[in-house]
Amino acid sequence: MDIFIKYFAEGESHLSSSFENEDYSLSVSEGKERTTVTITPKKPIILEDAFITAEYDFEEDCRIFLNGYQSWTETREYSFKEKVHNMNRVPAAIKNLFHFENYGDAWFYKYNKDHFHGFTYSYVRKSDGSTYLVGSLNEENAYMITHYNKQNHMILLRSDVEGKRPDGEFTLFDFVHYEGKMCEVVRRYFSNFGSCKASPIRGYTSWYLDYQDINEEKMLGALEGIDSESFDLFQIDDGYETFVGDWLDTDAKKFPNGLCGIVEKIHDKGLKAGIWLAPFVCETKSRLFNEHPDWICRKNGEPVFAGSNWSGHVALDITKPQVRDYIRQCLRSFKEMGFDFFKLDFLYAAALIAGSDLDCGKTRAEIMRDGMQLLREELKDSLILGCGVPLSSAFGLVDYCRIGPDVSLKFNDVFYMRPMHRERISTKTTLQNTIFRTFMDGTVFLCDPDVFLLRSDNIRLSRKQRMALCVLNHLCGSVFMTSDNVGKYSAGKLRFLKETEKLTKADITDITVDKDVITIRFRLDGHSGVIKYNAKKGVLING
Repeated sequence: MDIFIKYFAEGESHLSSSFENEDYSLSVSEGKERTTVTITPKKPIILEDAFITAEYDFEEDCRIFLNGYQSWTETREYSFKEKVHNMNRVPAAIKNLFHFENYGDAWFYKYNKDHFHGFTYSYVRKSDGSTYLVGSLNEENAYMITHYNKQNHMILLRSDVEGKRPDGEFTLFDFVHYEGKMCEVVRRYFSNFGSCKASPIRGYTSWYLDYQDINEEKMLGALEGIDSESFDLFQIDDGYETFVGDWLDTDAKKFPNGLCGIVEKIHDKGLKAGIWLAPFVCETKSRLFNEHPDWICRKNGEPVFAGSNWSGHVALDITKPQVRDYIRQCLRSFKEMGFDFFKLDFLYAAALIAGSDLDCGKTRAEIMRDGMQLLREELKDSLILGCGVPLSSAFGLVDYCRIGPDVSLKFNDVFYMRPMHRERISTKTTLQNTIFRTFMDGTVFLCDPDVFLLRSDNIRLSRKQRMALCVLNHLCGSVFMTSDNVGKYSAGKLRFLKETEKLTKADITDITVDKDVITIRFRLDGHSGVIKYNAKKGVLING
């Protein structure tokens, strides 16, 4: 094992493999299954990178699991001959216009066609099923990125320490490495984080029916169709606000009576009231953007865009007290209206800029974790669903977390978006994420696989694809949301949904992949079960 540190001292860049020099000293603790590396500066330094290299003998037919950077990032097992999707062939003008790279790790990580890379935890599974997992226990300090170099037969662990100015001992790496069967080692890794106390939840969200085109009449009409015996939650999604970021300005044309009356009616039906916000961003048309330009994250003096949604949205600098106060004020206002459940979206924006640009001396992970703790502290016992978030930053701080991108009403979304970012809308991608991130469920949070949709109108998913979406959501997740009017379901659809709900009690025992077919084995009521899913076509083979 070799350790390298890249840093600035007295204005000069250094790359060192020394355990001690005039600028710092390293301490390494190696146990049978856990390794910790800390650094103690001797003078002011700014960390730029830290990585560990080790040889690894890859089999040609092994499979490599890569956990994507944030909720929406593609996450699955790869064959040895595959490549991680990148946007290298997308014209720079297109990428820059729509800020596609800013949705994920491409903003700060340079993709290499000969490397696999994943965040927080990854594993290599051999043909005989034996699995070698590496998982970080240091995500509150720095994200760990695991690289697999196929050509040089190397594993490289990188600590994303860009911009860190340590003022004392700082942990660069703290990771475990386990060997065994895949399900066993993944579950063992997540056992390090305890268990989630939240309960599974079933609800309605306005998004996948009306998207931003919502109003008071539509929300009250949808509420009438909700069976309160089968549902726990009614959530109002994006579209109630005037502009993203101006959360205290409800659109008076859409909601002339505000939101409080709707909340009362939701509670009258015995349901929890949910609301959607994106607390760490604002769009360029918002009052916030134009009245508080100093609240915006900037790089080289220019606003840092988090993507191209709405009129284009930029990241707020959550290291500033006035920004944090504003976020608290907005959350408190919705709590006072009576909302019980908060879907908090586009959270990755807080971590777009590391300490070197914000002059706070913190890593990307530290800034992101601070933001998540702010949300938890303000919302206290309210239920939080995190979305679009680097997952490890949400561990233990949210009740529920989205584990894939948005479901698309067309299986793999429109063709011209497929070469774009790994966080794009795609039912194909989200179902694979749902399967391969299922072991997080009940440990660090409860998994939200996004909605199931069984309706046959206003949708381009085939009947078999809709059935697969419903089955896999119930088998692998604990948040069961829909934008359908379930009251209009046929007797056949209701029977199918009732049977599918039994899968929520299943215990997954193995997941294997053979080309496009994912086989999931499970135990339910003392019996063994198998589901085979064709990930290319989006359908169940045996159902």
